[in-house]
Amino acid sequence: MATLKNIELDAITISKDHIRVQSLDPKALEKLSASILSYGLLVRIIVRPVGEGRYELVDGERRYFAFRSLYEKEGRKWIAIPAIVEEMTPQESVRRQVAINENRQDLTPFEKAKGYKLAWETGYFQSYRELASLVGKSHTTISRSIGIFKKFPPAIIAGFEKGSIKQAYLESFYRLPDRKAMLALYRAIIREDLKSAQVRERANRLDEKWLSGDRELLIELAGKDPRIKELLGSEIKISDLVNKSKLTVVYTNLTRARELVNLLHVLMESGAYRTTLTQYHKNQGDATAPRPKSA
Repeated sequence: MATLKNIELDAITISKDHIRVQSLDPKALEKLSASILSYGLLVRIIVRPVGEGRYELVDGERRYFAFRSLYEKEGRKWIAIPAIVEEMTPQESVRRQVAINENRQDLTPFEKAKGYKLAWETGYFQSYRELASLVGKSHTTISRSIGIFKKFPPAIIAGFEKGSIKQAYLESFYRLPDRKAMLALYRAIIREDLKSAQVRERANRLDEKWLSGDRELLIELAGKDPRIKELLGSEIKISDLVNKSKLTVVYTNLTRARELVNLLHVLMESGAYRTTLTQYHKNQGDATAPRPKSA
């Protein structure tokens, strides 16, 4: 049975298994402290008793640290924090944290994925299916979410944690074929300060394979031959097929089809093509890429 109680801050500890999905950003804590100072604590923290007058935090870490900040700045008036006290085991505490996080509207997909990972690492769940059942997700979703932390390079995980890349870009990174492509997108976001639409477009370029390069190569070629711009805009379509891409040439009659084939043939054999392809692979650092044959 739950009880309401004001508990001194020093009587509350935070378990090593506590699921922290949002960073304790100093500015955010300062803003929360100001809100509590003006309006009071609107939502109590949740704790569980662990014996000898001590308690372990279940939910409300940022509220707890905001109170500590007020105690340090404003004095003993803030020495105790309003809490809901409930009896529960360590395993039940982790389960409660997972359920609470799943229902929070302010968590991004990355933060929820981090929560699943931390919950899994406690060892309190026997399978992904058990964890998935608790949050109302499929075990595939849980596996995919936890897999992010193995699939993504450490620099990108750190970027999400620090906020140097928006967590809304998670899906753009996830669908890229390998870590090399992920790092290329990450560097572009940081170096060029890409916006959301630009991130999606750059991810498309890195994901859509064409010839021995990608769609970016075709765009470069279009700049060298004005005739290709018409094709790129309306008569050449590149669709992503996950593991490989499909190049479709659209034509209105057989005469036009012959013109398109001849134009592509001239392009493939041109010096402009060879120069662009060679430079493209050089820029990509691909020393083993196949080189076009001489005309």
